[in-house]
Amino acid sequence: MRTSMTIAAAMVLSLAAVTAEAAIPYQGHTYEFRQPSGEKLKIRLDGNDYYAEQRTEDGSLIVYDNAKHGFCYAHVNATGDQLVSSGVLATNGKPRMSGIASAKSEPGLSTAAKARLAQERYQKMHGHTLDVAQRTTAAMMAPSAVANAPVSGQMRGLTVIIDFSDAPGTITKPQVESFLNDPAYTGFGNAQSVRGYFLAVSGNKLDYSNTVTRYYRAKRPKTYYADASLDSGTRSQELIMEALNWVKSSEGFDFSTLSRDSTGHIKGLNFFYAGEADSPWSKGLWPHMGWLGERFCSNGACTGSYQISNMGQQPAIGTFVHESGHLIMGWPDLYDYDGSSQGSVADFCVMGFGGVGFQSQHRPTKPVGFLRYLAGWETVTELNPAINRSAPTGRLSEDASGHALYRWSNPANAAEAFYVEAIHKSEQNLYQPDQGLAVFHIDPTGTNTDEWHPYIQMEHADGKRDPENNVNRGDGGDLYDGVATRAFNNNVPNALASHGTNSRWWNGYASGFELANISVPGKIVSFDVGAVPTVPAANVYNGTLANQAEAIHPNPWFEYKGGTLGAVLVGPAGTDFDLRIEKWSNAAWVKVAESAGETSQEKISYVAAAGYYRIIVASYSGAGNYKLTVTK
Repeated sequence: MRTSMTIAAAMVLSLAAVTAEAAIPYQGHTYEFRQPSGEKLKIRLDGNDYYAEQRTEDGSLIVYDNAKHGFCYAHVNATGDQLVSSGVLATNGKPRMSGIASAKSEPGLSTAAKARLAQERYQKMHGHTLDVAQRTTAAMMAPSAVANAPVSGQMRGLTVIIDFSDAPGTITKPQVESFLNDPAYTGFGNAQSVRGYFLAVSGNKLDYSNTVTRYYRAKRPKTYYADASLDSGTRSQELIMEALNWVKSSEGFDFSTLSRDSTGHIKGLNFFYAGEADSPWSKGLWPHMGWLGERFCSNGACTGSYQISNMGQQPAIGTFVHESGHLIMGWPDLYDYDGSSQGSVADFCVMGFGGVGFQSQHRPTKPVGFLRYLAGWETVTELNPAINRSAPTGRLSEDASGHALYRWSNPANAAEAFYVEAIHKSEQNLYQPDQGLAVFHIDPTGTNTDEWHPYIQMEHADGKRDPENNVNRGDGGDLYDGVATRAFNNNVPNALASHGTNSRWWNGYASGFELANISVPGKIVSFDVGAVPTVPAANVYNGTLANQAEAIHPNPWFEYKGGTLGAVLVGPAGTDFDLRIEKWSNAAWVKVAESAGETSQEKISYVAAAGYYRIIVASYSGAGNYKLTVTK
């Protein structure tokens, strides 16, 4: 999201990034809508449930016009923050040439306007964000040093299938049951069922299946629920409440058999209706995920979040899997809501675009390793010796088919880390854009709506950051694949001015994490972990301090095998500079030696045990240049 986005929108969308309420992504998605003339208008859709732009095949902007009961050509108003209907119904015929060189180049809304509209729609759909259940979900998704909410074992959801008097179901209940539950499933071009997907990506740790009802025949015709003049939450929720009451009263279903969260909310609540949406984006019966406004409870289970979507003629599991990631796992979206970028992970995760592509909709990609770790499906080996004294070094390997990851964590911020995994174009990752070694930078202060500091950043090996620059959703240069120039280290700064690929922490400090000699792509990828820098026998540091400022030498820390550490500080005359040595102990930096006289010259000689240390130069008063000499 560009810097013109309003702070209010940033706050709302940041919250959206870490709650279960999320949006289905669309890019180049096409659908048809029957215009008042009877013509089926072909519409191209780019966006998600909170904001999307709709265009005709020739690129003309269009909006649904309630007065015309159809799509009309649109233009951006003078302030650039609204699309205004022209009152002229759009057609598949001649391209519209309304004072612009080409409809294909017709600009849309400003980024700030898109953010504002996305914010407004989010608030309309999810005004319950302070609900206890959502606080629980947000807490689960907060990155941490350990997996804190494993999701494993058998989990049961409910899928209610629905048809209408004017749109009877053509896909049978057994076909829907197979689509959702058969471990070996290839119907409608899918490579697996929804259950099969979660068994595969969890290493058989999560068995998510759905109870499927027989068809519920809605009380009213489909045209009633698909009313294009109404928001998608209006008649959809009316239909959902009808169906739930029918399941309870007519079917006698025991809702206590469904998996629920700690507050009693049903985790996997799905509604699958016959045919196409027959509605414009965000209207009528348009597929979406939301929170059921009218509470329904039975057998100790209550409604909360739900998803509703159409079966179509060839149902693909990608969208169902993506939404199940929200509903049952609490995973966030990993793409940019306002469309100013493709997000950082793009096609490399099912919570980005990895489940909605032409091929990946039938074989969705894996969740990134960090999300799998949070779910309790992966083990992690800590590589940073400042945290793991037994951290492996030298030549290591990573198995793309295994369930073990490597991590390099920030000693000063337990929630920030780099995760390393191997990706091979086979099995679940068959349709990913690249293969090799992937590095993901995790930071809880980031948000997927800020492409330059996201919640999960992929460190693109080619340094181009094409997804962030809205060039593509990933390509063959994104993973480390044995090319000699593609080592991973601290060298390229990642300040916002350059947006580089590197191993620096977000505060700009070097992490000390280096990967080199990476093997060619395969199911197993080998690599060397670079040595952690140590202080030489004697080292001199020259620096400048502002009044009451501090500096770390060497930055961020060093490993010491034990012995006498010496530190001599010479500061400018007339100042009071102090000196101290800190050791990493019990997940915190602890002062072990200090020289804090009232002069600019200090000296420490400290007998140190083996461990991880840093030396701090601090100004008690005054400013100026200094010289620090460290010996061991």
